[in-house]
Amino acid sequence: MLIATSLSAQDVFFETGMNFTSYAYADNDGNSNDNIEPGTGVYVRAGLGSIGYRSSFSYGISLNQLNATGGNGFDLYDWKVTHLGGFAQWNRYFNGDETFGFSAAFEFTTMVSGKQVLGENSYKLSEYDEFKGLWVSPRFGLNYQVISTNSVLLALGYNFQVGLNITGGATEKLSFNTHQLGIKLNIQ
Repeated sequence: MLIATSLSAQDVFFETGMNFTSYAYADNDGNSNDNIEPGTGVYVRAGLGSIGYRSSFSYGISLNQLNATGGNGFDLYDWKVTHLGGFAQWNRYFNGDETFGFSAAFEFTTMVSGKQVLGENSYKLSEYDEFKGLWVSPRFGLNYQVISTNSVLLALGYNFQVGLNITGGATEKLSFNTHQLGIKLNIQ
């Protein structure tokens, strides 16, 4: 006797794209630094969706380059910052054919590498309290599916992410805003 059943598997996805990051910095007296210019980097996210195709909940790991440039008339510098973390994400589609959707995510990250190049000198950003610790990053996005079959989904997306340091313990304050443009491949 032969019995056939239908099983649902977890969705696996890979997402990559460009980060356009701007930082907000305040020193011990609350003065900001207007010389920090937005920088570009890449982001990579990989994860699993809950059981069922085109599920509404997913989770995974992320790697973000959150770079910046800046300086004044005398000194120019570059920040090269990389964060590694984990996220949970909720997705919702606006239309019946599930081509246009919204996502909201919550991400926890920490800096895994960071360097500031100032002229001929290079400094480790991990030695500065405002870069250390656990960062929390809410993320909101829109996506449009360009290819959708029973087993593969390809989407283009835009995301906005805010990064707040919740455990750095510095008297100086640092946060970031990131705009992301990317592509997502989802496989069941």
